[in-house]
Amino acid sequence: MDDAARADLKILPLNQFHHHKNFKSGGEQFQPLKTFLQQDALLFQDACIAQSYVVIDDNARIDKTKNKYFFPYRVLGYITLTCSQVNLKDYHLGDCARAERYEFLPAVKIARLVVDARSRGLGIGAMLFGFALSMSLDDIRPLVGCRFLITDSKRNAMDFYNRQGMELLDTEENHSAKHPIMFVDLHTLL
Repeated sequence: MDDAARADLKILPLNQFHHHKNFKSGGEQFQPLKTFLQQDALLFQDACIAQSYVVIDDNARIDKTKNKYFFPYRVLGYITLTCSQVNLKDYHLGDCARAERYEFLPAVKIARLVVDARSRGLGIGAMLFGFALSMSLDDIRPLVGCRFLITDSKRNAMDFYNRQGMELLDTEENHSAKHPIMFVDLHTLL
């Protein structure tokens, strides 16, 4: 995909019109992410449990008078976000030490993030992560207070999240976890 075509990649809330049934997640380790998209994502949205967003290529909508929210785009990647909390065990909040007495601190959680196998290498994963980070910093944090963006990372995704600026929670328990917690302290980005 050249730069001009990449400029038409957009992020939209997942809806029933998006073609997500033919999503190709790749290897077996990604199958649960595909299954969630195809079977549960819309149900979780309707139940106010989590919100999924998809990357689409707006070049597919040749007639730009058609509403982009009702167009049957192919899903190139998706991210699911939910409210959460995190216990960062001995993480020091130098700017607000009194909050350290609380066991858990507020967070937005990246519950799922995957790119269609046919669209990998185009920066879609980084685009989705940037979207989550921006939403957490600019939209959620000012309204309700939210200190962290977190994920329970698959081991093979840890390098990706590290490149996006996430840190591994540095505890022995987390280092040996199947899905270790990684986080960004949003306050450090202000």
